[in-house]
Amino acid sequence: MWKSASGALERRNVWNSNKNLLDLVKPGHRVLDVGCGAGNITKGIKELAGKFGVVTGIDTRDYMIEMAQNMNKGVFGLSFFKADINFFSSEDKYDVVTSARALQWAHNPYQVICIMRDLVKEGGCLSVLDFSLEKNEFIPALPEPMEIFYKAFLNWREDAGMDNVLADNLADLFEKAGLKNIAVSDQSEFIQKHDAGFVDEAVAWSKIAETHGLQMVMDGYISEELRKKAVDAYDWWMEEEGEGIKLCLKAVTGYVEGAE
Repeated sequence: MWKSASGALERRNVWNSNKNLLDLVKPGHRVLDVGCGAGNITKGIKELAGKFGVVTGIDTRDYMIEMAQNMNKGVFGLSFFKADINFFSSEDKYDVVTSARALQWAHNPYQVICIMRDLVKEGGCLSVLDFSLEKNEFIPALPEPMEIFYKAFLNWREDAGMDNVLADNLADLFEKAGLKNIAVSDQSEFIQKHDAGFVDEAVAWSKIAETHGLQMVMDGYISEELRKKAVDAYDWWMEEEGEGIKLCLKAVTGYVEGAE
């Protein structure tokens, strides 16, 4: 993610952006939030887990962990650490392991799911919320430079091993990983121009062109000229023409052996 696109991060909480956890996290639960970002959602998870719950958030980005720690000082039972899930271990297992909008960036989603599964105690669950980026919709259609950029972005991700339809594949990956009682819920979001959070969500795609777009130029997927045109065209669309964005999201939950 990026430091300058903080609006969407600040707006999100467990009640409006991780509703799949509301019936899963119980008072006293021990929970791991993988890819916790600035900790807004993790803080809500702690509220669900109650006074005696223990919630840990991990993320690979120093500045995100610093933000999370600063905003949640003194909250008993809530902690944040810089860590990569690929190398994370814990002596005690968790009632719930969760990850939201983070697995989409993994080049090895199945392996990460297996690692997270192994951190869940018997009878506990793993719950992942993520995108199928190929199915996102922009209303009306994006300007041509941004449309070209978006297709190149998906190609760049796919070549790097990232799954552009991850939300649709999560259930199969959970089953392959041996999780049981798998449940899928559609958590898609439709943000319209008159909604308070439209600009916060919409600007994310401009920031992708400004940040990941630089790497795409270096990797030969687009030219710098196209990248700049895409940013300008999208900013115009967002300001003048954009009426709505549909984000394709699904939440998938599965249990380890021992669940009732």
